[in-house]
Amino acid sequence: MTPEETRRDALTLLDQTTASADLDWSSPGDPVSKGCSEGVRYQYMVHAPVTSKQDELADSLSKFWRSRGLEVERSQQDFGSKYGTVFGATAKADGKAGAALEITNGNALVFVNSQCVAGSPDDE
Repeated sequence: MTPEETRRDALTLLDQTTASADLDWSSPGDPVSKGCSEGVRYQYMVHAPVTSKQDELADSLSKFWRSRGLEVERSQQDFGSKYGTVFGATAKADGKAGAALEITNGNALVFVNSQCVAGSPDDE
């Protein structure tokens, strides 16, 4: 794949992910380019306010990623009454864009990473 194809693939996964959860998601903006073993990968990030049912949102997004053929690993940690429980997940598969989430008692963050392809983070 070319860098442009990997960016488009990652953005498609992000768009499908946010469409699967009825929240007021931020705009992803331009991707951040990062070096990787084969050259470059691109990352998009969005966030949305969330004040209830964080566990259901984490379950729903994890289920969505599994339906797209990604292997999902979930986690959660209770940070006490001040911060509540933080839900996390990573979603990966060879040859596909991957994703991650972090859901707190006030915000949901979703990150999508493109595949690593030949190129340089300085090439734009």
